[in-house]
Amino acid sequence: MRTDEGKHAASVKAWLEGSGESLSPAQLVTLFERALGALWKRTLVTLGEVTLNAIADRVLYTASEKYSVLSTLKIEGTGVRFDEFRTQEAVRSDRNLAEVVRFVLVEFLTVLGNLTSDVLTPALHAELSKVALEEPGRTGKATQDEPGTIGGVDDSEEATS
Repeated sequence: MRTDEGKHAASVKAWLEGSGESLSPAQLVTLFERALGALWKRTLVTLGEVTLNAIADRVLYTASEKYSVLSTLKIEGTGVRFDEFRTQEAVRSDRNLAEVVRFVLVEFLTVLGNLTSDVLTPALHAELSKVALEEPGRTGKATQDEPGTIGGVDDSEEATS
């Protein structure tokens, strides 16, 4: 593991241990979608849609080579689409789903860190640490994406760089 990848792995591991312990596959997919959505939103203003699409495409290509179940994730201008991914039987029954989530997030953070000389890294790690199934001020578990959200993240807030 590269040194720069190690700090991202530690951040993702801490987040998963705090958020992803003993979740059902469906809940873990929702959490994964929210995490990618939050990182996407936080990065979009700084890097722009074209650059971010290219980065995400590279990360998903690399990740799909290792975990073929990821091949159904699709890149759009607003983020990563999980529609087909969520419905796969392999996803619903995969005992290694947490490892898949970890791999994609670490790879995404590593590429973003390398391309920005880690300027965004502290903000991205902080953003990831805020992602949870339950939203502050709400009771009960959060559901699938609600209208006006990108990957479960409210898109009405302004992203800052």
